[in-house]
Amino acid sequence: MNLYKTALGGLNAAQAGLATTSHNINNATTVGYNRQRVMTSTAGAQATSNGYIGRGVQVDTVERSYDSFLYKQLVGAQGSGAQLQAQLDQVSQVNNLFSDRTVGIAPGLTNFFTSMNTVASKPADPAARADLLGKANSLTTQIRSAYTEMQNLREGLNSQITTTVEQVNSYLSRIDDLNSQISLASGKAGGSPPNDLLDQRDQAVMELNQLVGITTYEQGGKINVSLAKGGQALLSGTTIYPLQAVPSTKDAGRTVLAYTLPAGAGKTVAVEMPDNDVTGGKLGGLLQFRASSLDVMQNQLGQLAVGLALSFNEQHKQGVDQSGNPGTDFFSIGSPEAVPNTQNKSNAQISGQFSNLANINAKDYEISFDGANYQVTRMPEGTQVYNGPATGTPPNAVLNMDAEMGVTLTIDAPPQAGDKWSLSPTRNAARDINVVITDPDKIAAADAAGGDANGKNALKLAALQNAKLLGHGTMSTTDMFAQVVNTVGVQTAQIKSAATAQVNLIKQTTAAQQAVSGVNLNEEYVSLSLYQEQYQASARIIDVASTVFDTLLGLRG
Repeated sequence: MNLYKTALGGLNAAQAGLATTSHNINNATTVGYNRQRVMTSTAGAQATSNGYIGRGVQVDTVERSYDSFLYKQLVGAQGSGAQLQAQLDQVSQVNNLFSDRTVGIAPGLTNFFTSMNTVASKPADPAARADLLGKANSLTTQIRSAYTEMQNLREGLNSQITTTVEQVNSYLSRIDDLNSQISLASGKAGGSPPNDLLDQRDQAVMELNQLVGITTYEQGGKINVSLAKGGQALLSGTTIYPLQAVPSTKDAGRTVLAYTLPAGAGKTVAVEMPDNDVTGGKLGGLLQFRASSLDVMQNQLGQLAVGLALSFNEQHKQGVDQSGNPGTDFFSIGSPEAVPNTQNKSNAQISGQFSNLANINAKDYEISFDGANYQVTRMPEGTQVYNGPATGTPPNAVLNMDAEMGVTLTIDAPPQAGDKWSLSPTRNAARDINVVITDPDKIAAADAAGGDANGKNALKLAALQNAKLLGHGTMSTTDMFAQVVNTVGVQTAQIKSAATAQVNLIKQTTAAQQAVSGVNLNEEYVSLSLYQEQYQASARIIDVASTVFDTLLGLRG
């Protein structure tokens, strides 16, 4: 029996334990660190006539306190939380824009129609007429300002998407580099796992999933990364297929995601993805907000602007001004313009004119041409609402979509087969609403039958505040704005509730994961004491062995 060797094994085990415990203590606050522990086993025994005498202890490896199930749960919870938080941050800005009842569109509408009632009761009062124009200009300014804020949000989304895609690609490079380091390190330590590098890779995967939803699988010690929905590869082996932020072919002003595919001969091609194909993480939240919130609310705001302008203009023309002349348009409003696909082969443009007030809606449409017929599809549900030829020929070719969207469309040039256009009839309408009349005398407050001194037409104009002329005869202008406010309010409340619940889930999942993998300083202090005692005891064995050896030498002398 070799006491020196036995003692040395104990010293090595204690030293490894002290080093590992110290490492745990020093990394107690390191994000993504998993507690490590020394795995030891008996060094075996030596056969003697009196039985087997143990040879002490040996260090096998240092392993992580790691539970893959809990880790994956935490990754998924944090990815969903990041998506909800990104949505909440964005939708809250729109909610703040519309929810204030003291300033903005809501009081603007009320003040405008109140002033209209004043003109109805005092049609000859120049001050009342001037006040009406002032209130009208204030209202249109508020509507345009709301549009501008939403458009700024839209442009900000483009920038955020681009920046986040760059971060995603940076993480892919980081994970690829860690894959290589882990493979190299594993070979140097006789196959033992490089725990700290594994922690860093796991943390990188977790942070990547907070940017965009991903799935991972391990092959040959390397982590491969794919998008959670669709399964497009982002990192396969040692090859990175980066995401790209590109202008949409449907609308060059809209930044979308594209994934990379190999195209042979060392080349790649970018494939544009629909917004709903990206889920999870910040990118999923930004795209979900744009599709489900921003597009919808901007369309509804435009629907309000169109409804107000057309209904008011129509009634205003029924009256006469103070000079006895028929009323003219009170508001101006822009016309719908379809956005051509960037891959169209022709230069054909499609424009529209609002033709039916009751049928104007806040929907999006896609128009395509197959060489003979036009197909109009309501998005995002994909319902085809028209399939047939145009009436007439370009530049006077007409598609009558009056019953579907309250719009008549005109094609100005011959299209080619495969051409497509995107149409959101009310998307930009709020940008273009203005008050046309500048002279208070031109307000057509009177009706034609009663002469220019009465306020009967002004009463009818004031009644438009609650007249059910919009939304197929179900909504007034006040109702329509209430719809905008309700849409953003409901979405904000739902997303906030979901985000709060997700935060609580993340806390619970983190607690469960940390119970297994986190560093408990009290436990480490106890371990430190135990390893210290083991070290001292093993050192004492060497002292004893030396004494025995000296005694033996003395006996020989």
